[in-house]
Amino acid sequence: MTAGAAAAALAVTGAAGAGPAGATPAHAAGQPSFGWAQGWRVGEHLRELADVNGDGRADVVGFGDPGTFTALGRADGTFAAPEPAVPHFGSAQGWAGAERTTGDVDGDGRDDLVGFGARGVQVAYAQADGTFTAPERTVDDFGSAQGWTPARHVREVADVDGDGVEDVVGFGTGGTWVALGRTDRSFGPARRVLQDFGWAQGWRPGQHPRLVADVDGDGTADLVGFGAAGTWMAWGRADGTFTDPVLEVRDFGTDQGWRADEHVRTVGDVSGDGRADVVGFGHRGVQVARSTGDLPLPATFHPSGLETRDLATVQGWRTDRHPRVLADVTGDGADDVVGFGDAATLVIPGNTVPLRAAEQLTPAFGRNDGWTPARHLRLLGDVDGDGADDVVGFGRAGLSVRLS
Repeated sequence: MTAGAAAAALAVTGAAGAGPAGATPAHAAGQPSFGWAQGWRVGEHLRELADVNGDGRADVVGFGDPGTFTALGRADGTFAAPEPAVPHFGSAQGWAGAERTTGDVDGDGRDDLVGFGARGVQVAYAQADGTFTAPERTVDDFGSAQGWTPARHVREVADVDGDGVEDVVGFGTGGTWVALGRTDRSFGPARRVLQDFGWAQGWRPGQHPRLVADVDGDGTADLVGFGAAGTWMAWGRADGTFTDPVLEVRDFGTDQGWRADEHVRTVGDVSGDGRADVVGFGHRGVQVARSTGDLPLPATFHPSGLETRDLATVQGWRTDRHPRVLADVTGDGADDVVGFGDAATLVIPGNTVPLRAAEQLTPAFGRNDGWTPARHLRLLGDVDGDGADDVVGFGRAGLSVRLS
């Protein structure tokens, strides 16, 4: 069966490595879906967690061969039987290798389907009944016809002006471009808002990660770039523009020995104070540069420090083997550190200074049970709507959920 070939076969089941008897199990129900055995391949068939019906629970969105499929999350931590969302954005429609994602680009509380196609941005808007509108081209930019390519340019959706509607953000050749989303399901024209973070300024996708996130907690998304000298930030404004980039943290850059193929770098609120911190999984362990919360904003940061010697390169953790992410699995409002190791999935609880040692979250989803990034995705999202993120694994046999 090819990926997404039959909607009726897309349901939920336990995947390989659910853990030994007596351990906290991965919840399972239904039939196999979205897994390797059903033809879904990492790099070919994108899968995400998003709230497409606005009920506060994470749903599965899969961009398969014949189109896009969704499986709605339920309060008991399982998923409803998946349904075809749109016969679009699939490999059979020419989208193989193209960037596709989800985001609420009309501000109605439901995540929409967004594809960066040849001639621009296409959107299928989520409806209240869980269906989607037919895809339409909403922005005549950010496409390959305009010179955008995944090898050189990063494109995302995020709310850069704080109006509750997500916008399109692109790190292009000449700098950073934004098309502002509107509640009437249209977009403003793409415009260059910053002559930085682009290919022409020396930023490379394989060397310099760039993120769009609300770092200072003011409701507008900011730009974060891990460059040569360290971590650069450009602060978002309510008009959709940004301040000039500032070198906020003199660490996590290539000059300090950080490499994209060896180390993971991200931002998240591990302090629980409403502002994001810079977190890096380095050679010796987890390093954090915490936001000081100094007013007036933008925030500044304490110098980075090694907070725990876990999940480190010297302990055998590798970017091509062991995903490491931030998510709130405890439901206390602070991001926790989650690492998918060899024998188990580990967690370092946030909301502590410094971070504590890692502990087992679940014996499932480890490399020793056959989970590998090359074949299996592991994501985090709140499936049951209880305020804590759950682990969702797209494994060999199908889909597994471990509730927090």
